[in-house]
Amino acid sequence: MKILTLNTWQERGAWQGRWEVILEGIRKFRPDIVAFQELFNKFWALEVRNKTGFPAMVFPKEHSGLVIYSNYPVSKSGELVLTRSPMEEYGRYLSWAELKAGKENFFLFNTHLSWKLEDGTTRKKQAEEVLKFIQTTAKNKEAVLVGDLNAPPHSDEIRWLIKEGKFLDLFQHFHPQENGFTWDNRNPYAAGSSHKMPDRRIDQILVRGKGSLLANPASCDLIYTEPRKDGVWASDHAGVLGIFT
Repeated sequence: MKILTLNTWQERGAWQGRWEVILEGIRKFRPDIVAFQELFNKFWALEVRNKTGFPAMVFPKEHSGLVIYSNYPVSKSGELVLTRSPMEEYGRYLSWAELKAGKENFFLFNTHLSWKLEDGTTRKKQAEEVLKFIQTTAKNKEAVLVGDLNAPPHSDEIRWLIKEGKFLDLFQHFHPQENGFTWDNRNPYAAGSSHKMPDRRIDQILVRGKGSLLANPASCDLIYTEPRKDGVWASDHAGVLGIFT
């Protein structure tokens, strides 16, 4: 099983060219599940599904930008509205799907927490809501939480989420000595942001459970970390690809 998460940076910059790069990556790495953030356009989401051939797509009812594509059938899906930051003019959400893999089901949760560096208090509240919902919804089943958490693993709010949720930070597991920046100012789309932010690993794959589906992670690596030959990057974020055997 291969799981990819990527913040797609809405329809900013040369977005159609960027999506060519994103789709090239999907064709190359052939993930079984893709969780996108900042994909708001349903018509384009359907076009992406047509281009990639995923049999299942979960597109949110809320304006969350959280889209899930899957080669596995979707048994259930939905969305949770999270605490709204006083520093933002838009909402934050958790999108989820229960997926059927053979005789077993597991849960995929996709989120995008508040982004401002100084907004850790809101992110902590959002993390608490996410974890409570996962515990109530997934119960003892295997679960994966992915997305743009907008804070690095050593931040108080993310350390709390990982510890209390008993999650395995997949990238950290395989690369304990690497920074793994997914917000990297080498990328001109990140460096050119109107809000200057430091290099950080803020996009993550977190795994929980001891079933047969996710118990044997094989690798976790960053993708979309370099531009295409013409200088076009996939997004202002790097993607994260986790592989399980």
